[in-house]
Amino acid sequence: MPSRQRRSRRRTWLAAAAAAAVAASAVAAYAVVSSGPPSGQAPGQSPHRPASDGRVPARAAGSSLPSVSTSGWQSVQVDGEAVPVSPSAGPASGAAGLASGFTDTPAGAVLAACNIAVRISGQLGSAIFVDTITRQVTGPGADALLAAAWQEYGQASADAEPSSPGGPAGKLTASLTAFRLTAWSAKAASVTLVAAAPGNASEQVTVPVQVRWSGSDWLLVAPSGGAFTGSRSAPGLPPGFTPLPGG
Repeated sequence: MPSRQRRSRRRTWLAAAAAAAVAASAVAAYAVVSSGPPSGQAPGQSPHRPASDGRVPARAAGSSLPSVSTSGWQSVQVDGEAVPVSPSAGPASGAAGLASGFTDTPAGAVLAACNIAVRISGQLGSAIFVDTITRQVTGPGADALLAAAWQEYGQASADAEPSSPGGPAGKLTASLTAFRLTAWSAKAASVTLVAAAPGNASEQVTVPVQVRWSGSDWLLVAPSGGAFTGSRSAPGLPPGFTPLPGG
């Protein structure tokens, strides 16, 4: 395989993983620049984003975390990546586009973390990532996350031109495979996600993400600077993690 093609595929996997909140630590930092948003919209604009200070409270000492059963969960394909859904915990609408309507339960928090994290990928196209980030992401790093998604979309479009304006630029090359609920309250939760490059177990990574209850749905909390940080993990299901359907 030519070296340029190898670099392109490697970059695509790492970018997709990072944007899906499963970035390898080597690519944890996003560059905050624009790659050409639609006319009249500046990178990072977020007219609909709800306010939040982005903080997620820690679990009280001595308390136990609720269990999250995946019974009845299924998976849907979002640009080639399996994403979990549940008829009882959500999303209630938009499983193939902007996913919303998650229950205020531990299962709803986990499903929201998975679904929103996948849809912030610039590779999915501005028709998905712009609405996802402006409506379902909160915290001080949200604008930087949006700018990074525009940059990723520009890079991905150079390799795989979208078939329609704002459409996907190629297929996502990272798959969510497992999760672990690490903190929970009625208003906030922390979830560690696992993702892997298809056919390459050595490319498995984990990263913690946080979600916050807005009063009507879960929002993903953008990290400071807009860059999710993760770490590589050994092949296989990490201890304490629950596999996702289709993962």
